[in-house]
Amino acid sequence: MDKTRQERYNMIYGNTARKIEASTQPERKQPERKQRPRRKVQTTPQTKQNQKRVQSIDLAFIKVLVAGICVIAAMSFFYLSERAQFMKQKSVLSDSKTQLNTLQVENEDMNLEIEQSIKFDTIETAAKKYGMSKPDASHILRYESQDAEYIRQYGKIPNAD
Repeated sequence: MDKTRQERYNMIYGNTARKIEASTQPERKQPERKQRPRRKVQTTPQTKQNQKRVQSIDLAFIKVLVAGICVIAAMSFFYLSERAQFMKQKSVLSDSKTQLNTLQVENEDMNLEIEQSIKFDTIETAAKKYGMSKPDASHILRYESQDAEYIRQYGKIPNAD
């Protein structure tokens, strides 16, 4: 009975795994378990009838199942049609954006071409040839319109008097 703790619990210290040696102690036998007799469950005829009814598939269950499948199919069809319509609108929008960008680039190119085609030297020589000059303040005539439907006025215009 004066065994060390290591001997008592068959402990081996260290970091390597060793082969298991046959223990010197006799193996203990596990006591056999007694099997309990199973009791028979007595089922009444009412219980058997209920079990048969639960296990069988009746017409009401089939109707509910078919209705559920029809609802799911209709919802799936609606979803797919809406998704297709969305994708079609998205492609039309993308085509429109592409066309808009193309037109904007063409418009910018034409404006640049127009600006480059204007020759200010030619305009100045023609103005000198015909005796044109910049107007002075005395040459400017003020026009006052009673009908202001074509004018956007953002503030009060000061009097020139």
